[in-house]
Amino acid sequence: MIVRSLHVPNGPLMAQSRAVDQTGAVTSSPTPEEVAAFVEMNVVPPRREQPRLADALASVERHMVPSRQGEVAAWRVGDGPAVLLVHGYADDHSLWSMLMDTLIARGRPFVALDLPGHGFSEGRWGLRETTVDGVLAVAEALGPVDGAVSHSAGSGPLLQALDEGMEVHRLVFIAPPFGGSDFWARHGERHGASAELVEAARAAYEAAVGRERAAFDWQEMFLALDQEILVVHSVDDERFDVTDTAEFVNRYPQVRLVTVDGLSHRRTARDPQAVEVVADFVCRS
Repeated sequence: MIVRSLHVPNGPLMAQSRAVDQTGAVTSSPTPEEVAAFVEMNVVPPRREQPRLADALASVERHMVPSRQGEVAAWRVGDGPAVLLVHGYADDHSLWSMLMDTLIARGRPFVALDLPGHGFSEGRWGLRETTVDGVLAVAEALGPVDGAVSHSAGSGPLLQALDEGMEVHRLVFIAPPFGGSDFWARHGERHGASAELVEAARAAYEAAVGRERAAFDWQEMFLALDQEILVVHSVDDERFDVTDTAEFVNRYPQVRLVTVDGLSHRRTARDPQAVEVVADFVCRS
């Protein structure tokens, strides 16, 4: 089933309606249109007018894999068990250009995809609860996969895909959002939205994607993992604090944490030295 967008009025987010309760106090009362607009503002990733295609995939067949969110664009290079490459929010498969070149040079098969709502893929909403459908569909259609690499918010759909049955032996998380902050509260503060609007948007979104998926606890899932795990994070990451990641992963003896210097959030997935660390890990026999 494809998750439909909530109706959004034309124009910017409207000022919230205000009502008077029985005590005479003025309270915020967001309208359905305001709630829908706030949801869409935070879950629909921006798209390029013309999607990017990585040079490494210029002559590779693009598969359009059916999923519950529409068709998902994916590419397979090489035969046999492959590494699945999962980008983050508002990105696409081209993030992995350097890693793909390195894997090709080493003869390591891989599968790359554009998550639903991104790149060449169909779909509109781009958060974990919907993009996981793309990960699951591609892994099944273009597998087998025996490893996976994710960047940033791509960690969420990867972990949820594991929870829903995908099997891999090695996992890499690059610049993951392991701080655990509340998504809706964070974006409410960012946009100056009231608590009432934030909670109404949260409820509307969770009702649309399904309560069970929305309630998925990725930290609990991480605790249950028994795969080999590598985490790569820059001390200069401007989006997610490396100290949060270090504090989180240090609880798990099966996790190897590699910190790097001087790299921005996205650059960590494209830096030559970081790419070599990741390639060594997923290519090891």
